[in-house]
Amino acid sequence: MSKAPRRPSQRDDLRRWDDEGGAPRAGHSSHEPHLAPEPRAHPALYYFNIRTPGGLIEDAEGETYPSLQIARKDAFTKARAMIAEGDHEGEDRHDWSFEITDRANQHVLTVAFSEIAKSPVTGQGEGY
Repeated sequence: MSKAPRRPSQRDDLRRWDDEGGAPRAGHSSHEPHLAPEPRAHPALYYFNIRTPGGLIEDAEGETYPSLQIARKDAFTKARAMIAEGDHEGEDRHDWSFEITDRANQHVLTVAFSEIAKSPVTGQGEGY
């Protein structure tokens, strides 16, 4: 008897190919359907710089949001809170605005605090 290693047959090669996730053989359907990968939105970093009559207050840290729409909604929420804080301190902040920029420091959106002032008593800003 020879101690030489046995050469696998073509059938063994194809079975191993299937088991290891290779391309299915002709006439064999794959075990799982082939689906295109779903496109996923990547979170983006946005900076909420504040424009006041006195100048620009830059946001040094920024915040990550899954979309610009969600960043805009958060800008309304932040503006509403900052207006309330200003009212409490006797400071009118209705002429302030957020100048939102992206990671590359490109302007992507402006949210005027005056948009909040126009909102109904429910506290909803425009666009909600």
